[in-house]
Amino acid sequence: GICDRHKSQTVLISGESGAGKTETTKFVMKFLALAGSADGGVTDVERQVLESNPLLEAFGNARTLRNDNSSRFGKFIELQFRVEGGMVKGAVGAVGSNSRLCGARIQTYLLEKVRVCDQQEGERNYHVFYEACAAAASLAAGTKEYHFPSILKKDKIKYEMDINIEGFAELTNFAYLTRSSCKTLKDVNDVEFFER
Repeated sequence: GICDRHKSQTVLISGESGAGKTETTKFVMKFLALAGSADGGVTDVERQVLESNPLLEAFGNARTLRNDNSSRFGKFIELQFRVEGGMVKGAVGAVGSNSRLCGARIQTYLLEKVRVCDQQEGERNYHVFYEACAAAASLAAGTKEYHFPSILKKDKIKYEMDINIEGFAELTNFAYLTRSSCKTLKDVNDVEFFER
């Protein structure tokens, strides 16, 4: 395996729509990030890699008739590891060595571009549009700056900032977001997901 033999490994996650591929990918990435950790802690790089999922989902996932969070693209995720603990390169199963996640490269393909301008009844466009519109709609009239965080706890984030969301407004102002009567998702706060 990756930790004891220091050889490249491949995990292929496939299945029907709604089978749980997106959630399984998150579990596998979290497991691999923690597998090389002797203390169970997560480094800044590991946390950044794991936290990239909400951003990918916002731009690449949408509600379909079968799934509220359906990936409308394929992705190839290469997790990159470095050896810690004085490991000699090429040695197999050396005691005291760890492989820690040090980076990732993500390639996306097959983005469902037609979804941008047309959706079936009961479906939604990509999540990011609804999230940004919900954040804009939460602002006082005439305000263009969204203060981050407004919902998430301040101790959970590194930086506070103001985000200019000029150009976004109540989603009913946008024809491409009103092709279907489905505007919200059950048990999902689009403003909270905007902040994630």
